[in-house]
Amino acid sequence: MKRFFALSLIVCSASLQLAYAGTTFKKVSECQSDYFNGDYCSKANLAKYKNALKSMQPNFDKKYILLNTGTSDSLEMVAIDTQTGIVYPLNYQFTGWEDNEGNVKKKPTYTFALNDSKLCLMGSQFDGDHPGTHETYSNIKNCFSISHQYGHTNFESNYDDQVQYNYDNKSKTWKPYSR
Repeated sequence: MKRFFALSLIVCSASLQLAYAGTTFKKVSECQSDYFNGDYCSKANLAKYKNALKSMQPNFDKKYILLNTGTSDSLEMVAIDTQTGIVYPLNYQFTGWEDNEGNVKKKPTYTFALNDSKLCLMGSQFDGDHPGTHETYSNIKNCFSISHQYGHTNFESNYDDQVQYNYDNKSKTWKPYSR
């Protein structure tokens, strides 16, 4: 019985890996962002997507490869569907944690898991170069999930997990904002 269970586990694991091994890049769902000046369809990014599909296993929400196309100072996240080869950008850019004068003190961070549909980013959320229509949220935690609505797939914030932080000059830390 133990041998059968071990063999079944090996076969299931191998079939899961093979299910994703043959997927090739198909397209990016949205090349430009209304929220920042990133280009998700640049030659450099297209090469990153193709390489990720060849070399990485799903690491987010069971079937996606979550990938930062930006830098460690500027998070520009995409989810690559390992079953279809379609790339879904998160149309926000997250930069570092700032003090009260706007000086970056700490790199942005993010959390996610293979068996969780939630991606949480922490830092300053850049919302675009359009005065009056978009804002930048300094020192925020915001969580997103992949949404499938009306034949369209993209990242959506649930806003339930959104927390704004203020920098405390005395303790040199960020504390949840309270009014």
